[in-house]
Amino acid sequence: MITTEIAVIGAGPAGIAAAVAAAEAGARVLVIDENPRPGGQYYKQPPSSFKANDVASSLSENIQHGRELIAGLNNPKITVCANTLVWNITADGMLDLYAPEGGSRVLAKRVVLASGAYERVVPFDGWTLPGVTTVGAAQLMLKGQGLLVGQKILLCGTGPLLQLAAVQLLDAGAEIAALVELHSRTEFFGGGLKLFGQWGKIGQGMAQRKKLLDAGVPMKYGCVVTRAVGETEITGAVIAKVDGNGRPIAGTEETIAADTICMNYGFVPATELARLAGCEQFFDSHFDAFATKTNDDLETSVSGIFAAGEVRGIGGVEVALLEGKIAGAAAARQLGYAAQSNGHDILKEWQKARAAFDSLSGMFAVKRGVYESIADDVLVCRCDEIRAGEIRGAARAGAQNLNALKAWNRCGMGRCQGRLCGPIAAQIIASETGTSVESVGAFTARIPIKPVPLGVVGASAEPHATGTAMEDHVGYGRVR
Repeated sequence: MITTEIAVIGAGPAGIAAAVAAAEAGARVLVIDENPRPGGQYYKQPPSSFKANDVASSLSENIQHGRELIAGLNNPKITVCANTLVWNITADGMLDLYAPEGGSRVLAKRVVLASGAYERVVPFDGWTLPGVTTVGAAQLMLKGQGLLVGQKILLCGTGPLLQLAAVQLLDAGAEIAALVELHSRTEFFGGGLKLFGQWGKIGQGMAQRKKLLDAGVPMKYGCVVTRAVGETEITGAVIAKVDGNGRPIAGTEETIAADTICMNYGFVPATELARLAGCEQFFDSHFDAFATKTNDDLETSVSGIFAAGEVRGIGGVEVALLEGKIAGAAAARQLGYAAQSNGHDILKEWQKARAAFDSLSGMFAVKRGVYESIADDVLVCRCDEIRAGEIRGAARAGAQNLNALKAWNRCGMGRCQGRLCGPIAAQIIASETGTSVESVGAFTARIPIKPVPLGVVGASAEPHATGTAMEDHVGYGRVR
């Protein structure tokens, strides 16, 4: 068994900042991440063999900032375990890992959860065709390998990521077929008043918009993609204008030629490990999703377990970096190290960054009508091929929450374990039953939180109790 003073789960902005803060205070830190290189989605790094002109010019500054941040992991107090999945966690800091070389176990005195978030999608007819992906996936290919996901790309959804990704793809040589934004032009620019004083963000947004307009990119406000065009691959998309609730308006359809559709309707915190450990959650109304509750030191309701970054509520990179510093320093102080206290300046900076992002989130809320208009024959759970109509039928038959849904079908029980379909199904149930998304809840977190070989699950080195949520999985994580 491996022992460490502080284990940081996730090597994105929040995780790196937490590890560096704790190590600078003198603590021994183990950073664990599924990816081959640290940086996370935001600071995804290209291969070291890449030259400066191998990446889009709009990515250069992002990559350089990432390298500077990642350099902090060279601290001799920090050990990085890449290509390693944490598939189980207990309240006492016991972690079960899986890496290419096999399974292992870590016991940490303190744990910082920096597991990030995943993208929210809204299904439409044909969204399972080759050529439909998320905006984040397109960015990963571009940042990590310098590859374009397509040649003529349509971006759809809502939020500032659409403009940013469109500029990055444009710089890399792609043609942007259109940018399709859910919110109307009036809503989009009227909401900008909430950003008064956030001149840096306003400037970035205006510069990105100008670049897209100069390139002749069609900007379709108050619209959604209703159907992908193509038999075996994408050849275009049908879009339509929406009403104030997000429902497509009949007779406003327009077909746009494209070979790729990239969508993003915001993000959902990746709380599986936090919930598995028993950390209290709260419903973040800004994003219609559950997040991990913490105190001012970012310690969760479980003593010794901290949360930083998107796992405690979507906040963007500035918030994630600050929260990582706060959580890492607090964890080190609990172990007796003289870490810099979270003084007035950093707390004020954190609160300002959080307030700025909350303003943005209010501008780009996903409207309920977008989910209500998903046709009954459209797949929602891709793992087990469960369609929207089946979820609506289960809701009418008595499935009032996500866990009850499993009594009618296997939605959420496939390989993704509800990460993709859960937020969609929750919205459909809430609309069908007239209840809130909060009351519909989330799928119960279960081990392993991602697929691992069965032999790894059953061959942990020593017996230990699993979390309360896992009492029905007798034997997991134990030698039998």
